[in-house]
Amino acid sequence: MKNLILFITFLLSSFIALAQTSSVDAGGSQAMEKYAQLAAGNGSSYGNSMMFYNPKRQIDGKFHLFEDWNNTAVIHTLSDDKFLVKRINLNLQRNSFEAKMNDSDSIFSFTFNNIKKIVINNKVYKNYYYDDDNRVYEMLYDSDNYKLMKGFEVKLIAGSANPLVNRPNDKYVRGEDYFIMINGTINPVKLKKKSIFKTLKLDKSDSSKLDMFVDSNSLSLKNVEGVVKVLEYYNSI
Repeated sequence: MKNLILFITFLLSSFIALAQTSSVDAGGSQAMEKYAQLAAGNGSSYGNSMMFYNPKRQIDGKFHLFEDWNNTAVIHTLSDDKFLVKRINLNLQRNSFEAKMNDSDSIFSFTFNNIKKIVINNKVYKNYYYDDDNRVYEMLYDSDNYKLMKGFEVKLIAGSANPLVNRPNDKYVRGEDYFIMINGTINPVKLKKKSIFKTLKLDKSDSSKLDMFVDSNSLSLKNVEGVVKVLEYYNSI
């Protein structure tokens, strides 16, 4: 009972209703019922509670996206509710967002059931099914026809006793990849002109138009900004 009260207190300090289709008083009985449901994990549409402990074996690096937990997110639900969540991070091993309690190992892990998107530092994150798994992506360009997305991964590189390797401990190495979603299909893509044009399946006419657009605007498709401008233009013709 004591643990449940502590957990509900955490949720009340982390979740603040910002805007709802049917408003809920953050300190009212409806909010208490919603937060209690989240804490209990009884068929929760948002996530569940779990315990996390640092591994006993020393491992260098991090398996979370952000360097620390000083991040605040706005969670947008499919029912148009919005919640402000503090101390949040993205677990790259689990592909799930987690909120951390102060001075505690307790973690609240969010599933994307009934969650439309999560916004952190003006960056939008959504969940899609790809390569036999649900993954979280940062949305770099988001339209009905085309979406440019950044995906994340983490790998555990084994340490070595060989002094020439200079890696006495295991180490988490984080990486990122890019994808273009076309009509609901996710395609891996490199930030290169050839890869992007191939993924878009351009005919000669459209390829010529995009070439002219890239040249006339001095764009580089080796960076996200250039690719976004190309997708915006291609989506308009």
